[in-house]
Amino acid sequence: MPLSSEDMRLFIAIEIPEEIKQEMAKIQRLLKGSGVQASWTRAEGIHLTLKFLGEVPESRLPEITTALNNAAGSTAAFGLEVAGVGTFPNPKNARVVWIGISGETGCLGKLHASVEEAMNGLGFEQEERSFTPHLTLGRIRSIPSRDQWSRALDAVKDTRFPAFTVTAISLMKSELKPSGAVYTELGWVELKKDY
Repeated sequence: MPLSSEDMRLFIAIEIPEEIKQEMAKIQRLLKGSGVQASWTRAEGIHLTLKFLGEVPESRLPEITTALNNAAGSTAAFGLEVAGVGTFPNPKNARVVWIGISGETGCLGKLHASVEEAMNGLGFEQEERSFTPHLTLGRIRSIPSRDQWSRALDAVKDTRFPAFTVTAISLMKSELKPSGAVYTELGWVELKKDY
């Protein structure tokens, strides 16, 4: 069935501070130097996805926003840290290279569960996979030199960036263009200040 012109590809995410995105771009450049063939996530588009909604009519935006306010409005701001580079399924046969999330991951898990429940209440399907917070740096197509790739991964695997405070969650629109996905923030919900 063709999409209506007002359908939008939506997801809910936590924005990553600009200075951390710039540091992640440096990690990507180091990994590219190993000669690996990959499609790299544009640094400005890196975010922590809480829930992918898929194609949604524009007319549903108000109910989604209300549900998000209810889900996140009672959650207090919390701290996260971006740290540790890894791969799925494993370094030797890497298909995805990612950087991990640490810090107050219990608070993050509760926020994710609240968002999931709120969206499920609106008819969006519940995610069956368990929530593994990470930021995708790139999707690997081929690894010409496994030695160079291993050395590059070893050089960045223990990377840590300064902690940041999550103060809001964003409703995002994704548009797939020939140059890659373009993300637009449609709105956000502030978390409760705990002071």
